[in-house]
Amino acid sequence: MLCSVISVKITNLTTALKRIYQRKPNELKFCTVFVISIDMNTHHLTLPMFPLSIVLLPGETTKLYIFEERYKQLINECQINEASFGIPFVEKGSLTSFGCEVKIKRILKTYKNGEMDVLIEGTGLFKLLEYSPTLSPKLYGAGIIQPISIDQKIQLNNLQDTVVNYFGTIQNQFIDYDTVAGLTVYNVASSLQLTHPEKYRLISADNQQLHLLNQIKFINHIISTEHQIKDRFIDN
Repeated sequence: MLCSVISVKITNLTTALKRIYQRKPNELKFCTVFVISIDMNTHHLTLPMFPLSIVLLPGETTKLYIFEERYKQLINECQINEASFGIPFVEKGSLTSFGCEVKIKRILKTYKNGEMDVLIEGTGLFKLLEYSPTLSPKLYGAGIIQPISIDQKIQLNNLQDTVVNYFGTIQNQFIDYDTVAGLTVYNVASSLQLTHPEKYRLISADNQQLHLLNQIKFINHIISTEHQIKDRFIDN
């Protein structure tokens, strides 16, 4: 029996795992992801987890080199079930409470020893509510997540002004206000070439629009300062 989604009612991750693995072994062979109902009004998702020091915003891609047995198993099972998995962000060796959900776009290369090069794409963002490093009898871990909306439009007037100015002066691209109003926070953030820690700060911010506004202002300030120093150097 191939199984990619199981629904159960639980109160925590430990209970969820017990409920899942009370099922027959042949039913669990390919089970990698299941939906959790915490109460009547809240639905949380439990995903296989692959902690890394990266954050992929929706639509962003990167290549992973898979060599650990637990993550070979995770990738193989997600590939079989066309299931996604979570990447909670690791900063300075510590697991944080935010991360991204990703899907496997394709397996780029499989080596004789089972190691792989895998292309993944960001599909969502989340707050990590609970994490278990081992999803026994699986080798990999899992976590309960609360999805973060990825459809948040640019609403702050001063943020719209700053985005229009950024694209016009920094990227030399004309963009009107109607277009900006249709963009999401993460559409804009993806164009800024942020570092992974900077993207983590954005997704974990209480007010993401204000955080994005300050981030763009900082980038504009850095670039403006660089131009001023360059101009002074040429003048001298």
